[in-house]
Amino acid sequence: MIKKRELDIKLYDWEARYVIESISKEMERLKVIAEGSSDEDEASDAGNDYLEISGLKERLEGLVKNTFGDHF
Repeated sequence: MIKKRELDIKLYDWEARYVIESISKEMERLKVIAEGSSDEDEASDAGNDYLEISGLKERLEGLVKNTFGDHF
């Protein structure tokens, strides 16, 4: 059984903006690999990672919107 661990962190608005921007860039990198790799394992891994990080981005954006408002 995998033990889930959790990290609580506080970010200023500008820090959260950079984290979300970095996640977006990583998502784009993974998407390119998933769609363009000739190695099926690499493409599959990148696609799975893309889905996982996409969920993280959505969750973070929701928290940011609740904390800093719509005009973040």
